[in-house]
Amino acid sequence: MTARLPMWLKNPHTRLEGIEAHLATYFVVGPQDVAGIAGRDLLDTIREAIVGGITFLQLRAKPAGAREILELARAITPLLAAVPEEKRPLFVIDDRVDVAAAAQREGLVMDGVHVGQSDLPVEHAAQLLAPGSVIGLSAATPETVTALDAQRADYLGVGAYHGTISKADAGAGIGAQKFAELTAAAVRPVVAIGGVGPADALDVARAGGAGLCVISNIARAEDVRGAAETLATAWKDAVAQVARSPHVVQESQPGQAAQK
Repeated sequence: MTARLPMWLKNPHTRLEGIEAHLATYFVVGPQDVAGIAGRDLLDTIREAIVGGITFLQLRAKPAGAREILELARAITPLLAAVPEEKRPLFVIDDRVDVAAAAQREGLVMDGVHVGQSDLPVEHAAQLLAPGSVIGLSAATPETVTALDAQRADYLGVGAYHGTISKADAGAGIGAQKFAELTAAAVRPVVAIGGVGPADALDVARAGGAGLCVISNIARAEDVRGAAETLATAWKDAVAQVARSPHVVQESQPGQAAQK
């Protein structure tokens, strides 16, 4: 195994805190998210998002096959390798544990996977990946955020926070109050997914979330770098405000957001 995991990720004293910090500005993207946008290219989008300040990158290429996803990981690796290790975003693949493991064996920049409730259990994914790899898990109910699988994951993606056009099976939005309840029940850091944007930063931070996970908010923005910067700044400001004056989370209004 020749995985290029950051040294801090392999250190038990820095691992958990480091993963939680990297959830702040989480960008999910694949070829389908930039298709049809004039002048928009996946690699350029990722490059601009990195410059803009994303802290986590998930390659979600639907409905690409294993070989195509691996080729995308090969193309993305130089973009991430150009960033100093302590500052580069964590990089995971959606669903495909086999591809993530292959990428690690090739020596690509590949930190792990994000799996759903119908994918390989976290325990089995960990056995196939390099020791210390990051494994995220999607969860949406009290049962899934407290399950043994969730306890074995490094972080949870909880939502859909709002309704979203980027993931057809995401369901209706749970809102800020329900998100806060699920976050309180979880034993791992939680990132809000599904229709979130800068306007949600304060409610998510007040609810105990570790960050904002977006697709269209960055991928389909007119200014990708600017959108990433805005999201990163909104989260930092929200965390600072909560530290100064924490109080009860306010319920989001139904239908507040339409994109992830």
